[in-house]
Amino acid sequence: MKVLTWEEILTLSLSEYFRRGTALSIGSFDGPHLGHLTLFREVLSYAKNKSLLSGLITFKKPLSSIKMSSEYWGDISTLEERLCIFEKLGFDFCIVIDFDSKFANIEGQEFFEILRDKLNLKFIVEGVDFKCGHKGAYDKDKIEAFCKDNNLSFAFMPLLKRNGERISSTKIRELLHSDSVSEARNLLVQE
Repeated sequence: MKVLTWEEILTLSLSEYFRRGTALSIGSFDGPHLGHLTLFREVLSYAKNKSLLSGLITFKKPLSSIKMSSEYWGDISTLEERLCIFEKLGFDFCIVIDFDSKFANIEGQEFFEILRDKLNLKFIVEGVDFKCGHKGAYDKDKIEAFCKDNNLSFAFMPLLKRNGERISSTKIRELLHSDSVSEARNLLVQE
């Protein structure tokens, strides 16, 4: 699996590598869990069926550790562990973003234009609650409109629930904090 930084995407000429086009998903994916796995499978399946490169965009540190630092209970997995899982699942590439103030100020449309132009984006899959761009202002409706305007395929997956509760990294942190380790482990993607 090829691992690239956001800076490399912006500065290097990678057009030959991304020539076939890409299918991807974006997220912190801290402690890749069963909810994430639905996204991963959708990307991998679509990429295989359309002969595209499969990829993920993730962050050096989970976004919740940056945005809600006072309420953050710690990482579920390291970046290296996440990259290992992504590679074992069969992704072709992963872009790692070091979320700084410069990146935080990118508007959602500009972000998607970069994905379209630099990565030859053809397909994006996210959860229905996904937001990106400056202050999270670029939501599902705006992403759908962008994709339709640019002839890109997209999918928004429903949130995965177990016992009526959404499976999330936050839920897994709560389980770990309350010493429910085996219950938390059951929600994680196993290597």
